[in-house]
Amino acid sequence: MKMAKPCVGIVVQARMGSTRLPHKVLMDLTDGECILGYILRRLSACHSADKVIVATTDNTKDDVLETFLQKNDYEYFRGSEPDCLDRFNKTAKKFGLDIIVRITADCPLIIPEVVDDMIDYYQKNRNYVDYLSNRQYTNFPEGLDTEVFNRKMLEDATINADLADEREHINYYFLRRENKYRIRYFNHNYRHDYSRFKLSVDTIENYTRIVSLFNEKGLPVNFKFMDLIKLLTTEEQHHG
Repeated sequence: MKMAKPCVGIVVQARMGSTRLPHKVLMDLTDGECILGYILRRLSACHSADKVIVATTDNTKDDVLETFLQKNDYEYFRGSEPDCLDRFNKTAKKFGLDIIVRITADCPLIIPEVVDDMIDYYQKNRNYVDYLSNRQYTNFPEGLDTEVFNRKMLEDATINADLADEREHINYYFLRRENKYRIRYFNHNYRHDYSRFKLSVDTIENYTRIVSLFNEKGLPVNFKFMDLIKLLTTEEQHHG
C-alpha cells in the first residue's frame, strides 16, 4: 500500500515584542510591504510546501499581528511566548504537519528556491536525516536561515526539554543531542563561502541596510539566490 504523502508546513516564528527592535516584523521593507508580509508572500511561492503558517504569541502585544494576518488571509497559531517548543508543537498539531520548516521573521531575505531545495533534499533523504539546517557550519549568508525537522522530533523535544533555553530556542534540544538525531548541514555548493554576510534584522542598523539593498542597490523584489550574492560581493568589492 502506498504511504500517504507527508504534509510539509513552513512555520514562521514572529512576534512584536523583540527586545532590540520592537515591532520590526510590521516595519516597511519594500514595494509597499512590511517585513512579515514580504516573507509570507515569498514563502507562499514555495512549491515543496503544503502550508505557510505564522506561529505567534498569546501576548496582547501580538493582537496587532493577528489583525494583520486575518486581514491578509494568512493562517496562524497563537501560543506561549517564552515556550516556543510548545507553541511550535501545537501549531504542527493544529495544522496536521508531518514535516516542519522553521523560519524566523528576522530573516526578511529568506529565498523560496533555497527553502524548496532544502525541503526536497530532506524528503529524498528522510531515511538518513532527522534535522537539516543551513544556519550552522554552512556557507550560506547568515539571515537565510532555514531548518527542517519532523513532527516526532518536535513532540519528543516538547515532552522532554526541561532547560529554559531549550524551550525558548527550538533547535537547541536537537543540536545538543547529535547521538540521538541525525543532523545534517546544507550548503549551497562547496566552492564559495558566503557566511561572512549578515542579513538578519536585529537592530535599526540591520534594518536600514536591508531596506537599502532594495531601494538604493537595486535588488529585485523577487530576487533569486545568485542575484543577492552578486549584489553583496559587488558591494563588498567597492567597499574594499
